[in-house]
Amino acid sequence: MSVLTYLPALPNSVRVLLRVLADVWADGRSRIASTLRELDELRYRRRVVGGAAGAALSAQLPAVHTVFEVPCDAGPRTGEIEKVPRRQVPPGARTAAAARLLLTFGDYDRRLTLSGAEARRLAPLVEEWWRRGASDALIRRAVTWGAPPCLPSAYGHTEARLRAGRSF
Repeated sequence: MSVLTYLPALPNSVRVLLRVLADVWADGRSRIASTLRELDELRYRRRVVGGAAGAALSAQLPAVHTVFEVPCDAGPRTGEIEKVPRRQVPPGARTAAAARLLLTFGDYDRRLTLSGAEARRLAPLVEEWWRRGASDALIRRAVTWGAPPCLPSAYGHTEARLRAGRSF
């Protein structure tokens, strides 16, 4: 039995600790933690940290985990299957679409998570890429691929990559 088959079989709102999972399998805590991170990355598990009722009693914030039998995304996570012609839309809608694309970068690399205001400020740079015929996948790859290990600012990194790639 794997972690992915064990977790959904548990009753709702049961508290499962890493220590307990390590006792069930002989792999050890680090291997179980690695497996849980992999489930997060592959979108079989979603973790939401929030302030529930028991938060005031402990020093830790409670986390709610939802486990899925299939990945919770409907579409592919990286790239595009085929080039779809972009329809003409008003400028405000194109800016909103560019901001939405920028906000997805955090799904690929958490260090690249932008705020809504930052995404709106960077949206004209994405629109410029689109005017030159770049696909969403090309823009995403230009920003997310090969990010340095130490990334002090998601906004600064994204802006630098979008400006540097003007002549792609």
